[in-house]
Amino acid sequence: MNTQNFESPTHHRDGCCCASKSSTVDTTGSSVGSHSDIPLQRLQVQGATCGGCVKSIEQTLRTVSGVNDACMDLATGVASVVGMVESSALIEALDRAGFPSTQIN
Repeated sequence: MNTQNFESPTHHRDGCCCASKSSTVDTTGSSVGSHSDIPLQRLQVQGATCGGCVKSIEQTLRTVSGVNDACMDLATGVASVVGMVESSALIEALDRAGFPSTQIN
C-alpha cells in the first residue's frame, strides 16, 4: 500500500481542528493511523470569503450525523471532514447553507 503523511492546513491562529491530527492516508483516500479506520474526506467549497464563512461551514459540517470533526481552509477553499459519513450528506448540508461543494481526492 502506498501511503503518505497527511496533515490538514490551518486557517486561523489557533489552528484548524483537523490540523493537529496527523494521519496516514493511502492513495485510495481511506484514512488509517491516528484515526483508526475513520475516513477523511475533502471537499472543495465555493463561496467562502471570510472567517465567518469558515465558521459557518465548519459548524454546518459538524451537524451532519457521523461527522467527528471538520475544518475549513479559507485560502484553498478545502474543507476536511473526519467521520463515517457519506459525501453526499456533506454536500447537501453545505448546499443548504449556501456553500456549493464537490468531493475531491
